[in-house]
Amino acid sequence: MITARQLEKINLSAKHRHLLAGVAIALLVVSCSTGYMAPPVSPQLLQGSRESSAILQRGYVVHQAKCAKCHPFENPANYEISDLTENIVPEMASESKLNHADEQAVLAYLLAARKIPAQQQ
Repeated sequence: MITARQLEKINLSAKHRHLLAGVAIALLVVSCSTGYMAPPVSPQLLQGSRESSAILQRGYVVHQAKCAKCHPFENPANYEISDLTENIVPEMASESKLNHADEQAVLAYLLAARKIPAQQQ
């Protein structure tokens, strides 16, 4: 049998659930917003790369479909090239189960995007 005290706790919990749900939604919205967006393939992005437009476009599309599902785009200029090529991209590609061609396309895209100043995004 539920006591009056237990019933009060349940009622308080129900009230708090609505408040907590609102806070959780607000935090989710804030955490998903970023001031740095993944730049689409553009002439400026192409200038920063030896790769073809098709490879960079593939990298952008794969990034948006696989990487951006789990976390917002981070400015690749914040990372050393060796970190991107040897650690970050290979580890994330493995977690996302990317094939080698998609992994290389994402890497090419990130290396090209790395050369574009953040304020120009």
